[in-house]
Amino acid sequence: MLTNKKNILIVEDEILIAQLLKKSILNHGYNCAGIAINYNAAELLLKTTKVDLVLIDIRISGNKTGLDVAHFINENFGIPFLFISSFNDKETLQNIKALSPKGYINKPINNATLLTTIDIVFDNINDKNKVYTSINVGRTTYNIHLSELLYVEAEHVYVRLLYKSKSTLIRSSLKAFLDQMPSKSLFQISRSIAVNPTFVERVDAVSVTIADQKFKLSKNYKNNLLRYF
Repeated sequence: MLTNKKNILIVEDEILIAQLLKKSILNHGYNCAGIAINYNAAELLLKTTKVDLVLIDIRISGNKTGLDVAHFINENFGIPFLFISSFNDKETLQNIKALSPKGYINKPINNATLLTTIDIVFDNINDKNKVYTSINVGRTTYNIHLSELLYVEAEHVYVRLLYKSKSTLIRSSLKAFLDQMPSKSLFQISRSIAVNPTFVERVDAVSVTIADQKFKLSKNYKNNLLRYF
């Protein structure tokens, strides 16, 4: 069961199938953002509801099709979507490819295939949002997760990396550590602290606040940080 719930919109005019899809994604740990049986309903839900993924049947009620829904998504939101359909003729498949879906699932729907495909889509999105860099200390290579790293603090002959949910010690001076980091990924604010500007909540004349912690801002490092902001 997944704990990080995502919101999935179902665009399907066969109510029985839509309800089965809803039941499957709810049982798997996702939220259902709603069920739309036509283009207008899908457009309204997309405009008013948080949606992380859309399941789209190609043939839906009304004059517009699921292809039109996908085009609207691409033009306005960039939300990932999966097509679910019994249509697999050459022309339809070409039209589908042109809209860059994250996948295509044939009807009748295999529940395991559907849920696995959804999981893969979200896993790929999460991987793209992760930013890593590697540094070498002696013979050891460390992968630094920059998208989670809040700040770095010097501790004698070590630097402590404070992440959102953990901390790590690396035997290095703060200067040597920062020299290997990408430009502007961390800013030194005092002799012992360097912060990730992504997570800085407030900067004033004498302090920097990050993750509800206030650190002294040395005047020797102040200008570099202020130029960034």
